Amino acid sequence: MTLFRLECKTHIKTLLIWIIVVGLLTLGLVSLFPAMKDMGLQQMDLKSMPKEMLKAFNLSDMGLLATIKGYFGYEYQYVMIATGIFAAMLGTNALSREESEGTISYLYAQPISRISIIGQKMLANSILYTLYWIVSMAVAFLVCLIFKESGASVSNLFKAFSQLTFAGWVMGLTFLAVGFLLSSLLSSNKSATSLSLGLVFLTFILGVVGKLKEDFQALVYFSPVDAALPSAVFKNGIEWNYIVTDLIVICISCLLALWIYRRKDLKV
Repeated sequence: MTLFRLECKTHIKTLLIWIIVVGLLTLGLVSLFPAMKDMGLQQMDLKSMPKEMLKAFNLSDMGLLATIKGYFGYEYQYVMIATGIFAAMLGTNALSREESEGTISYLYAQPISRISIIGQKMLANSILYTLYWIVSMAVAFLVCLIFKESGASVSNLFKAFSQLTFAGWVMGLTFLAVGFLLSSLLSSNKSATSLSLGLVFLTFILGVVGKLKEDFQALVYFSPVDAALPSAVFKNGIEWNYIVTDLIVICISCLLALWIYRRKDLKV
């Protein structure tokens, strides 16, 4: 498990930075809730805007912004996008970094197979993402408890966050797995960041388009972010059809990454 430990050690600093930044961002966003609630933004007139547009950007019911669940659900969707980028970056860097930095020759000098290489890297990065997500959700829940409106049910809030924690975990693993697939095709990690950004924003836009027009509703299944939108999870619970789709994508991506990497001519 030497490679597993090395992989965790390599990313521990990045993990801590992301946790701190996302935690502070969450605190900053949620701390604005009392002021926003007093401003009465839920009473804004949105009748002039198309219903499809409001639905696409999760603003169908502005009245929900007067509750901590509704406000958090809307604001945190942008943190979910950042979370997807973090997971995708972990995946796209995992395999390509070894060739780009020349450390693949060190791995080849060890009694380790390619299956073991990709298996340990998948395990290490999955654990790193899981730690990031659990800590982020714990911070978000505590912050929401501090700034929630009077009379809000703590048990209902905990149930909603439990569902969001699971849905967001699956979302991140989906981007991580697709990132692994891309990494198995790359021989350099120079384009890993741009690929991660492109992957997340492209799928997010597909989800928006899918909600804008019923004819394109199937596009929502290509958007892992939509499977874990806080506003949707808080309102309707977990959408299992999206979760199953994500799990299928995870399995296919991991198997393809393994198949490609085993047959790839590595640059030593």
